[in-house]
Amino acid sequence: MNKQTMKLLTIADKPATIAITALISICALLLHMFETSTTTVTKAASPILTISLFLLGIGYIYSIRVRLENIALRNISKIFWEINQIYRTKLSELFNSSTATPLTRENIILASEEQTLKAVCQRIETIFRTLINRNCMVTIKLVTMEEGRYCAKTYVRSQDLSERDDNNTETYHVGSGKNTGFDIALSKRDDGLPPHFFSPDLSNCEQYLNERDDYLRFYRSTILVPISNNSRNDSTLSDVIGFLSVDTLSKNRLNNSNHLYMLSALSSQMYNFISLLRGKYIISANGSENE
Repeated sequence: MNKQTMKLLTIADKPATIAITALISICALLLHMFETSTTTVTKAASPILTISLFLLGIGYIYSIRVRLENIALRNISKIFWEINQIYRTKLSELFNSSTATPLTRENIILASEEQTLKAVCQRIETIFRTLINRNCMVTIKLVTMEEGRYCAKTYVRSQDLSERDDNNTETYHVGSGKNTGFDIALSKRDDGLPPHFFSPDLSNCEQYLNERDDYLRFYRSTILVPISNNSRNDSTLSDVIGFLSVDTLSKNRLNNSNHLYMLSALSSQMYNFISLLRGKYIISANGSENE
């Protein structure tokens, strides 16, 4: 989507546009009725009618867009339910003492975690593909400590055997200034939005840095959120499990409003699930939850 179309849709979204369109349409109709009942022809009739038709067209664009968004939102509600079912089923399978076999081997637990998160990423891709009507990719990167530095490594994607993983770019440094998305997603915000990095068009983002040199081959717009316990004011990199991102080659399709909140909510679910599986959550003697 180009910037001109995006601006037009933004204008159409404003309530004032709808009110002005309705008012001008009514005025044009009354003027037309007046002129058909008299022999007087006013000079303002043609311009008013033209403006009225233009604004009416914008109103139709807006109404079509709203209808499509409503249909998409109705369709994705079932997918959110499916994601909750996936988590519930897996946790019940692993933690139900009456039916579950205790798992003591770390590799078995991690394999179960990876399988679950891959299934969730596939559903998240479906959600955003439905919302933006474009192909997209969902990725989870885990944060690890290597040689005294924090790094992010690709854990699972919504698509298996992705071409992105063919160039051996596996490790991305976090907090080093080499990957703008990670650094901004972890920085404190004063706008009230969840921690994130968002760009509607990376090709015009001159300050953006990425250790993947050919990233524009794979995506041009992205939302990236940390998988972390960001409810605490003293949150540090040690509290960050990883990052959840959605990206697409189509520009100006993703947004940092409802799309961001959806992705942030899904990352919070992931944080709780991963923390439970890895023993990060424990119950203290007084019944409060600690890590």
